[in-house]
Amino acid sequence: MNIQVDHIDSRGNQNNRNFHLTRVGFAKHLAIAGQRYSPHLSKFFRTLGMFFHYSAYIQRNAFNNDRFSEPPIALSDPTEKNQFSNLAGKAIADFLSKRIDNSLYTVNYEAAMRILGHKIIGQRPDLIAFSRQSMFALEAKGRSQGNSGNMANHKAQSGTGPIPVNFSVACVSYDLYNQVKCNYHDPYNDNVPYDNTTLSATSRIYYSGLSEFLNEKFFEINDVEIQGEKFIEINLSYRTMERIFKDEIPPLRPFHYFELFEFYRPSLILPNDIRVFARDGITNEINPFNFEQSQKDNLYVDNDRVGLRIRR
Repeated sequence: MNIQVDHIDSRGNQNNRNFHLTRVGFAKHLAIAGQRYSPHLSKFFRTLGMFFHYSAYIQRNAFNNDRFSEPPIALSDPTEKNQFSNLAGKAIADFLSKRIDNSLYTVNYEAAMRILGHKIIGQRPDLIAFSRQSMFALEAKGRSQGNSGNMANHKAQSGTGPIPVNFSVACVSYDLYNQVKCNYHDPYNDNVPYDNTTLSATSRIYYSGLSEFLNEKFFEINDVEIQGEKFIEINLSYRTMERIFKDEIPPLRPFHYFELFEFYRPSLILPNDIRVFARDGITNEINPFNFEQSQKDNLYVDNDRVGLRIRR
């Protein structure tokens, strides 16, 4: 999928840009957004169910033609479509924060508020992102309509909330089912000191949840090298999931579970230092991992060093 982006930076400079997002890449961003940026092994089947539930919106032919698909009219549900559009908007915002502002890590804004002891009241943006130089907030929207709506309102909401940030971004993806377009507008805020404490605290939860997959009793775990850097690859076989979640898989074992694992043979990519990240979190001294997509449509590694591989 190619995403047409209208980018306005903090100085008011406007540029039309294009970014390519693969289905595997979208799957990573959608899965994390769907788990409110707090992944755990226990949420795996919830994530899997989300993909089956929304599979009608991510059909390959439509995706490769720069749009999302829609279910047949007989199965159409406006509420469901709005829910998917919202998740897709957050996933695209997460992706673009990495490509445009080179963020290393993103977290749900409300989760950061809870960790910092703020009351969950009033308006707030969707995400906080951390690059090496700055912290910024993102208000993320996904719209089926052919326009972005009132960007002034979206930009105003991106600047709300009690957590000080260096700047805020309104990221609105629209025309999702015809040709995906996005406004990524950066209204300027006063500079504030970098908050490594929040980055460490929230990222510790993020990586500790993912570290639950480091269980050699259940998973085949291998060391791999990607672009000269070491990673851990965890094979997600159907038989493994059947043992772990034996009480959650219906006795008749629906074919689609078997089909997903046996056909795609997915694996989870984790940073080599994930045990350290799970214990201490990360700081802005860590460089984001800049994955070179090239022709590797079956592999995607995000700036936070978490990725997916499929072998079909």
